[in-house]
Amino acid sequence: MFKHSIRNRLMALILLAAVIPAGVSVMFSYLYTKQSVTEQAVEQNRKLLTLGAANLDNYFQGINQRALSVYSGINVQSSFYTSILSVKNPNTLPKGTVQPDNRNIVSTQLYNLFLADRNIFQIHLYVRANKQSNTLLQGQFRREYNPRYTPLPNPSGSVRPFVEATHMDHQYGIKSGFPNYKAGATPVFSAHYPIFRTPSDEVIADLSIDFRLTELEDIAKSMYNSDIERLYIADERGNVLYASGGDWIGKPIEAGWSKLPQGKERGHFSWNNKEFKGIIMYKHMDSKIFKGNIIKLVPYEDLYSDARTISRINTGIGVLFLIIAGIAGVLISIGFTRPIKQLISYTQKVQIGQLDASVDSVSEDEFGLLARKITDMTRTINDLILQEYRLEIANKTNQLKVLQAQVNPHFLYNALQSIATLSLRYNAPKIYDLIYSLGSMMRYSMTMGETQATLQSEIEHMENYVILQRERFGEENLRMDVDVDECARAVIVPKMILQPLVENIFKHGFQDGIKDGVISITGKLEEECLVITVRDNGRGITGERLNEVRSSLERMEPGEYDGIGLRNVLSRLRLQISERSQLLLQGGEGGAEVVLIIPLEDEGSRKEKGTE
Repeated sequence: MFKHSIRNRLMALILLAAVIPAGVSVMFSYLYTKQSVTEQAVEQNRKLLTLGAANLDNYFQGINQRALSVYSGINVQSSFYTSILSVKNPNTLPKGTVQPDNRNIVSTQLYNLFLADRNIFQIHLYVRANKQSNTLLQGQFRREYNPRYTPLPNPSGSVRPFVEATHMDHQYGIKSGFPNYKAGATPVFSAHYPIFRTPSDEVIADLSIDFRLTELEDIAKSMYNSDIERLYIADERGNVLYASGGDWIGKPIEAGWSKLPQGKERGHFSWNNKEFKGIIMYKHMDSKIFKGNIIKLVPYEDLYSDARTISRINTGIGVLFLIIAGIAGVLISIGFTRPIKQLISYTQKVQIGQLDASVDSVSEDEFGLLARKITDMTRTINDLILQEYRLEIANKTNQLKVLQAQVNPHFLYNALQSIATLSLRYNAPKIYDLIYSLGSMMRYSMTMGETQATLQSEIEHMENYVILQRERFGEENLRMDVDVDECARAVIVPKMILQPLVENIFKHGFQDGIKDGVISITGKLEEECLVITVRDNGRGITGERLNEVRSSLERMEPGEYDGIGLRNVLSRLRLQISERSQLLLQGGEGGAEVVLIIPLEDEGSRKEKGTE
């Protein structure tokens, strides 16, 4: 009705005037902040990756320098290098020639190398001439003939030092055990060095050093800004040397974002799919023993957190101004449209016939003048039609009184009382009882001033009705049992709701005659409802007819069976008591049963419905 009212339009205009500027401001502020934060994050992460790459290069250079210490004392007898160089192939030595014993020299030099870096986990030296493995693990030295061992080749195909991606530790094929050592329990990365017979390219030994990830993790953590960022250090083949969170360690990265642009030392690009949404930062590394990339994933969730915070603050401020604007709009629109609302209310009263209504003018503007003029016009019309209207009402009232006088129930009551008195005079008390019951029924049913009564009155009315029916069919053939709780007898119900139910019993249940007939009426209060049950032991109702009557009651349409009886009872219950009132019908060969379920509402509501 008020969808297109002036008040709604005015409120909408004021709200839009506040919402649109606030919304545009928040949107542009968020976009600008998002762009600014992205540029700052890219620059900051570029510096972090550059610094991290420098630290990582220094770390690998330190490893390289310690490994190249093998060549120190190249011309010194009994040095580490000369000890390796002096080893000959046993098959080429003359019979009786004994290899020089360099065990102490090798173990001492490996131990010194082990102490040079606290992150070294294991050192393995394989001498190709006699296929001998020399291993230093946890400060313990083992030497063993190891013909099955094959040095790991450089994946690039060149004969040069390289770093093997992170893997679980192993003993390089030797069988000698180490106390308190469990193989495959520690992740390590390995630096592999071929040892040459200088100045030729002939490889005489292979040195492999396993490193724990402690130092590598410290360098990687220096490139973090938050815990939800992800960092990867991978070689040129994509095998992971380090990965935040432990995923992908020692495995090739198969994610789509790992395909970095070729020919660029550093850069960044955006990535948005199910596996990751954010910015990919990368930095290429090319040290003497390691070639690869540092890859950092910065998710939008972390990147734009500040932008979202600022946006929320701006949105909160916008919502605050919106609430203020809404309150102002409501107050202004109410003040502007109040006279119109009063005028509409006044015209609605006039429309339903309240011609003597008036409207209080609250303003001196055009609306107030219009309200006064309409009030004066309505009063003039009321004065012109009032006399004719009152004459018509008086005429109809007189006609009604004449009709009522034609059928005055008091005459019937007095006549029946006289006949009853006469029956006592002739010693016929049975006739007196019957006439008294008939008179009580007529008085109860013809009292039109009241539409409701107590359940007790309804029961007394039924008792009088059954007295007359017992005289008709024989007292020995009909009995009525009443079992109604005392608290239920005082409940107010519509008048004449039991008589149609009992009349249906005589009309349908006892249609073929009555013998040992029993009519039972029970009433009790259950869960804020009055439950009244009327049952008989007549011939019952067939299943087909029962479904027909139930369907008729559900549609509240007259059916062939129920006539005005059941439908009238249910309609009056729902009209005068509650829409939730129910009438349940059960039938069979052993009789029929009608259950009335009447919700108990407050007394005032029930009386108000009864007077409508």
